[in-house]
Amino acid sequence: MNLPNLLSIFRLFLTIFFILSIHYQKYNTALIIFVVQAISDLLDGFFARIMKEKTYLGSILDPLADKVMLVSSYIVLSVNNIIPIWVTLTVLLRDLILSSGFLILYKLSYKTRHSPSIISKITTLSQMSTVVYILWSNTRVYGDYFFYATVILTVVSGCLYIARGLRILMNK
Repeated sequence: MNLPNLLSIFRLFLTIFFILSIHYQKYNTALIIFVVQAISDLLDGFFARIMKEKTYLGSILDPLADKVMLVSSYIVLSVNNIIPIWVTLTVLLRDLILSSGFLILYKLSYKTRHSPSIISKITTLSQMSTVVYILWSNTRVYGDYFFYATVILTVVSGCLYIARGLRILMNK
């Protein structure tokens, strides 16, 4: 087990404490936990490249930890009426469609390597920034512009991944 994989497992583990912090309305604690998760996301990729320790397990753990972290944060924040449900549904629907698409391509023997696009990385950053912005507000009063930006990026990146998947299907 290498350091990048341990960081991904650590990020998965922290999700439990993030959910509990939101449940008990400990928003400052949740903010700290989420920021630590986001930093561990940056570090696991950095260490995997620098240490030349990219592994098959890491290629599964890292995106899994990202999805668990983001999806659970949006769900728990929506359940607690902190993030509007339409934002959460957009994030969830994109991830569900993309996961289903990758599974279909895999089952059809299209063994393509999944590499995140720049728009996908920007979308993840936007989704993370929205959670940080929401948790940063002690008054729970904030503008909706973060929501709109996140939803637009989520939809655009989802459409681009769908187009990529369709191109793979059409070319084989």
